[in-house]
Amino acid sequence: MGWDLRDVLRDLRSAWSAMAQWPMFSWLWPRLPVRLLLPTGKLAVSGDLSSPPVHDAAGARSARFEALVLPESLLLRRTLVLPKLEATELRSALSLEVQSLSPFAADDVVWTYETGPRDNGSEQISLVLCSRKLIAGELDSVHPDITMRTPEVWVPRLHGPGFVMLGGFGEAQRQRMVAIWRWVGLALTLLVFALLASLAMTPTIKLHLLSRQATQAMTDLQQKAGPVIAQREILVRTNDQLANLASLVGKPLPPLQTLKLITDALPDDTSLFNLQVHGLTVSITGQTGNAAALMKQLGATPGLRDVKAPTPATKPLGAPRESFTIEFTLDPAQLKSAS
Repeated sequence: MGWDLRDVLRDLRSAWSAMAQWPMFSWLWPRLPVRLLLPTGKLAVSGDLSSPPVHDAAGARSARFEALVLPESLLLRRTLVLPKLEATELRSALSLEVQSLSPFAADDVVWTYETGPRDNGSEQISLVLCSRKLIAGELDSVHPDITMRTPEVWVPRLHGPGFVMLGGFGEAQRQRMVAIWRWVGLALTLLVFALLASLAMTPTIKLHLLSRQATQAMTDLQQKAGPVIAQREILVRTNDQLANLASLVGKPLPPLQTLKLITDALPDDTSLFNLQVHGLTVSITGQTGNAAALMKQLGATPGLRDVKAPTPATKPLGAPRESFTIEFTLDPAQLKSAS
């Protein structure tokens, strides 16, 4: 089971044809003036098949296209009532009807039709037949001085003003011109819509470009400012450390607490000759039974750190203890928590 593409294309053509008749699209279909050769021998002008003739001699002489209007005496008309059909189906049905009704030879008959009032399930069709020989005789007898030897052939409508056209004569040239103008009009319409769309999108595109430029500028600025920001962070941390150190140095340690801490850290066999305190740095000089053990004990004492001996310990000959000089740093945080 599949789709018949011919039916789909036919429906699309019907839809587009109906839309082309809307007033909003009518300006796309140009009306080219046509000089009408009337059965009376006079001239008139018309804009298209749906317009009644206008007796304007100047307009008729300036028209580029000509159409021969056939008199009723040359026409055979037949009114039919048929069910509603698509255009292609209707022409096929009418072609069969022409074969049975036409008194003319098959290669001589020309025909067209117009639709009349429509009912719920049917529509009225007015069929028009004529002969090519009769048309040529009309052209030679009534209008022997026409400028175009192959004019269009029009037939007055049975229902309402205007005409219907008998195809196969000189209408091809005007139809080509109309098609060209239609494409030109369509191209101009698309151009106008494109310009309007571009005008509508210009602010959005401009904002998008400005946003991209701002983002790129911010990225470049961050890349350039990266090293400076890193140095600033280092400077801030250094200033914080200096501020903490200054706060600690600026507050002298309680001397009694310092002296008690050092006294508790010294073993019983140790005696001091000298004790100097410079901020948080303490230097002691004295004698002890084992200077290395003393340094180890001082290093393990909470509140004392960076224990070192600027000079090696000595033990004079015959002396019972070693002479030492030891330096270390007081830890204010440990001293504060101990207090």
